[in-house]
Amino acid sequence: MGSIATALVSVSDKTGLDEFARRMSELGVEFVASGGTAEYLERAGVKVTGISEITGRVDFLGGLVKTLHPAIHAGILADRSSPGHMEELQSLGYRKIDMVVVNFYPLGGDRDSRDLSFIDIGGPAMTRAAAKNFGSCVIVPDSGWYGRVIEEIEATGGVGRDLRWELARDALSRTGSYDARTLALVPGEDGREAVPVSMLVGMKRMLKLRYGENPHQAAGFYCAGAGPGFEVLKGELSYNNILDLDCCLDALAEFDGNAAIVVKHVGPCGVAEAEGELGPLERAYACDPLSAFGGVIGVNFTFTEECAGFLAKRFVECIAAPAFEEAALARLRKKKRTRVVAVPGLSGLRAAGGPAARIGAVRLRTAFGGMLAQSPDTGLLTAELEFAGGKRPPDEVVRDLMFAWKAVKHVKSNAIVFARSGRTLGIGAGQPSRVDSTKIAIRKAAEGGHDLEGSVMASDGFFPFPDSVDLAHEAGARAVVQPGGSIRDKEVIERALELGMVMALTHTRHFRH
Repeated sequence: MGSIATALVSVSDKTGLDEFARRMSELGVEFVASGGTAEYLERAGVKVTGISEITGRVDFLGGLVKTLHPAIHAGILADRSSPGHMEELQSLGYRKIDMVVVNFYPLGGDRDSRDLSFIDIGGPAMTRAAAKNFGSCVIVPDSGWYGRVIEEIEATGGVGRDLRWELARDALSRTGSYDARTLALVPGEDGREAVPVSMLVGMKRMLKLRYGENPHQAAGFYCAGAGPGFEVLKGELSYNNILDLDCCLDALAEFDGNAAIVVKHVGPCGVAEAEGELGPLERAYACDPLSAFGGVIGVNFTFTEECAGFLAKRFVECIAAPAFEEAALARLRKKKRTRVVAVPGLSGLRAAGGPAARIGAVRLRTAFGGMLAQSPDTGLLTAELEFAGGKRPPDEVVRDLMFAWKAVKHVKSNAIVFARSGRTLGIGAGQPSRVDSTKIAIRKAAEGGHDLEGSVMASDGFFPFPDSVDLAHEAGARAVVQPGGSIRDKEVIERALELGMVMALTHTRHFRH
């Protein structure tokens, strides 16, 4: 690969540019730039040739066509190994451009919904051109590459093919991501199109994982935008940890007060809401202490030293909270196998509108080499409950029903939850038969030492038969909340009323497969 004589620079993010340009200039590289980039380099003491000296024009269309000129793109695209290209370039009086250093206009900001003037045209065009001709023109798409590029030039006098290929691949990934993020900012006809006809998903690897779901599967964790929204304070996350954390965040977003959740294998094994900090944690953990061993714990409040003390002799895979007291962190650092993750956005979810605020407009899942895109599974207001028989139960029963409904929403289908006084008592999940989930939930409550007398039962889907209602009544439950919709609804409801139980209908199911 040839040496680098001329580098064109056009960047919005100027992080590290002054040091990079000075060192490259010392290696004999001449810089071409325009506008703010040229002024920045001149202030840094780097000699710069203006774009207008290359194109012969000071400005086009008020600055819209600075780099979109044959003199620029011919210099980037000319194949150095082609005598014809070199002769034609010379006959036109155009110069070779050996390197392009570029990043794009930032997206976002306040603007009219139909305004597309924010889109960067020249940056992506130059990036694609340089990547296409990577053998002749080096593309440097991010400041993170500056150090490696300089090291290679200093060591070898040029940039080798392997590094050129890495740079080109990264550059094309960034243009694709930029297009995807741009499209995400362009609304549909009604301004809120949840499932558009076409979709682009642009993501960047944020974490290089040791493995995926199993040790023999290579894996990385990718995110759109600025990043995953969490900071690992201690330890190294696995993909399974990330999935469990995701379940934690979805569930915690449901609750207005201080809440805690224990998750195991992408399903809650304990959920609680209470005053203070230690109370929710103790109550969530107590639901199923056996399953909580090695689980992931999430809370929506600052994790205190008292909370850390409660977990001192308990094995926990990962703990997530909006923030941690320093004394709590000091204690948690002594737990060798426990990861600690700060999720600052957790504390704002309640005020921002619950799970929909976290999920955004679309939730994606993969299947058959494709993707499902769906709108968020939003919550239910107390006022939307319909009580069979028309009689509203006491407020404490309504509160228990709503708590159980929020909890069951995040349990794998078929899902059953027993709850009372802001805490889960028994959870049954993932069974092909709903009655089997009911039996498991009752058994888990007994194993945890929880009396189900006066509790409520929540089901994420309708009851195909009254059998689960019979089991709930025998266990001591006084109320049931479920979506309804079964062809045997009349039979199921009549059985509940016959047993003296409250039956609340939501008319909305919450399957989680």
